[in-house]
Amino acid sequence: MIRVLGSPHRVCDGVTRRELLRVGGLSLFGLSLPELLRAEATAATLPPIPGPGRAKSVILLYLFGGPAIHETWDPKPDAPREIRGEFGSIPTSVPGVHFCEFLPKSARWMNRSTLVRSATHNSNDHSAGLLHTLTGLPPDKLESLVPILPTQAPGLMSVVEYLTRKERRSIPASVWMPCYPGWGQQILRPGPFGGYLGRRYDPLFTHCEITERYEPRDFYDTRSHPIGRLTVPSVQLPPELTLDRLQQRQSLATQLQRETTRLGESPDYERFDEYQRKAFDILTANSGAGSESPWRAFQLDEESPALRDRYGRHLYGEAALTARRLVERGVRFATVSWESFEKAGADPAAWDTHEKHFSILKDYRLPLLDQVYSTLCEDLEARGLLDETLVVVMGEMGRAPKVNAAGGRDHWSYLYNVLFTGAGLKKGCVYGSSDSKGYRPATHPVTPGDIIATIYAAMGIDPGAIIEDAAQRPRPIVPEGSPIRAILA
Repeated sequence: MIRVLGSPHRVCDGVTRRELLRVGGLSLFGLSLPELLRAEATAATLPPIPGPGRAKSVILLYLFGGPAIHETWDPKPDAPREIRGEFGSIPTSVPGVHFCEFLPKSARWMNRSTLVRSATHNSNDHSAGLLHTLTGLPPDKLESLVPILPTQAPGLMSVVEYLTRKERRSIPASVWMPCYPGWGQQILRPGPFGGYLGRRYDPLFTHCEITERYEPRDFYDTRSHPIGRLTVPSVQLPPELTLDRLQQRQSLATQLQRETTRLGESPDYERFDEYQRKAFDILTANSGAGSESPWRAFQLDEESPALRDRYGRHLYGEAALTARRLVERGVRFATVSWESFEKAGADPAAWDTHEKHFSILKDYRLPLLDQVYSTLCEDLEARGLLDETLVVVMGEMGRAPKVNAAGGRDHWSYLYNVLFTGAGLKKGCVYGSSDSKGYRPATHPVTPGDIIATIYAAMGIDPGAIIEDAAQRPRPIVPEGSPIRAILA
């Protein structure tokens, strides 16, 4: 048996997550890779092929922790200081629309974007908000650590994985970077998982390695952007296993399979051979072979140093560049999620700024977001990909209108913004509005289900479609919600 991952990782329940992938027993959350690939052969209806103006792929920049509308895309310059905060606002490329002053590059893309300023839900905590905004349904119970349950609705990226399961592909349709939600705090948060579709439809979760570590003094001790690199557990060979040895084992496996097939040809044996070949291809692609393999998307040294500098030599810049490389290679949904690295030796707070809100945003959050988002849009446009890719920027909640005594803003799921740029939606459009202080939507309130349905519609996927759960029972693809038709292109 070939062991593909190195050191184990522990999650919040103390259970060791051992090697995710093995050949012969390549395991991914308990499902072997040949079995995972075989799962694609179950009965399915493919989503419609996106037509002109539709989004072939989605890149989601998920600002975990909750970005404040006042300091991003809906500043309140006329509100009292305890509401409007310390920052000013600047005009965007759409007359009358202003962003926070520390998002100047992003502001230039407003004429290519749709901004929803009236998103709202009642799941006012991080795990609950993750689940609600990514599945369209709230948790059964509002608690700080909402469990991952097989009865929950699937995340939209898992639905995309499910809908593409009959496509002949060598890489998953959905990839979540830089790590599974909660990794940096040694917990596991819900949201992007397969839910009642089954864990086989989870997106591929990359791992990350923090290369410049420090021990935070407290949760708000942000000293630098997280510096590190992505690692893909399914495409790494351990030092003791050379490519030659892998090829020898592949040859042996092929011989054994041929001998078995000689005893009786069947479609099952043919499929088995296909899945095993794909499993070996995943490994050899990242070991120097397979120059055309889509798994080379993770080899960023193929990009110019200048472009990598533009994205930023930090974890989110590396992940966003990888996302662009992934959609070029056929990935349908790539997520770059901000993470709290509280227990991983790096930036602890993410966007959860109950304290030191303005200094953290000014020095770290806003410049990095401005850099990553604008460079991603520029890069996609230069390559002719923005007309077939939808870039979505959102978090699981907003933040409270009133600045607290510690100089921060507290949780506020009752009003947040979603920024769309690229394919499938209108350009230069603002939908909905908030009240004068940013407490609630003033017009056109939008639910998480509405946002999810809108993303599906932009991709050419019918939001009214029915899918089957793991027990083959019919389920609505959007549990609650309808697309925002006023912003669809």
